[in-house]
Amino acid sequence: MNLYQHVGVAVAFSPRLKALLAEAAFHGTRLGRRLGLIHAGAETPEKERRLREALGEASLPDETPIHWAPQGSPDEAILRVVEQQQMDLLMAGALERERPLRYYLGSVAHNLVREAPCSLLLLTDPSPSPEPFRRIVVVTDYSEAAVVALAKALRFATEEEAEVVHVVRVLSQYGEAMLLSEGVRRERAQDYQARTTAEEEALLADFVVAAGRHEVPVEAHVVEGRTGLVVAQFVRQRQADLLVMPSSNRQSHFFERLFPSDMEWVLREIPCNLWVARERLQ
Repeated sequence: MNLYQHVGVAVAFSPRLKALLAEAAFHGTRLGRRLGLIHAGAETPEKERRLREALGEASLPDETPIHWAPQGSPDEAILRVVEQQQMDLLMAGALERERPLRYYLGSVAHNLVREAPCSLLLLTDPSPSPEPFRRIVVVTDYSEAAVVALAKALRFATEEEAEVVHVVRVLSQYGEAMLLSEGVRRERAQDYQARTTAEEEALLADFVVAAGRHEVPVEAHVVEGRTGLVVAQFVRQRQADLLVMPSSNRQSHFFERLFPSDMEWVLREIPCNLWVARERLQ
């Protein structure tokens, strides 16, 4: 059973086109029941020919729909098609490399993260010879959206035959700072933080169990610090292939609560492929 019904792949005529389509054929067909391309530009016979040729090279069906979006900025055009076609996952390779192993979101991808009404899979370095995601990191805030994100990530990890899924709960240092500001002595604040860490570890264990049965090894971690920075460091230390972030697509969803102050680090220097698991409102 697919995790998504309709996957859109945002494509441009760039050197990464064939690699992105190869990734879509490898990962996208595992994630979604059907797949279509989105090009933020006007349709021409030459463009149609080139895209059909690239589809064939990626072993994607020749009849794969191509949705043309000539009006507006690229991100607005892409999101218009997503809405019109009721896509629930958008794949894109709109990331730019600043230096080796350092990537950052281009303006189009940055806006997609903020505005897309569906889940996104952003690929840092699409490959013409894709490989499975072996090490996956899932960040949680215990929300309903986070439960759904973890359950989907575990199912996808099984399909990918992943080696491990790390589930990470970040304890912000903001809590201790608030205690100190209220006149609690640092020694007592540290005791409080220690108890909170122990409680969080128990909550996290229960959270993993609530996500359902899984066939992939799962490791739970409670870490402290600024969320974006800590997550980016954790991902690099574990050499993760995929980072999964939950989003409920509501006014107070995960990204809006943390972005930009805490999550800016992740979005400024994205540490690996990023899956924003965002459920559409019914």
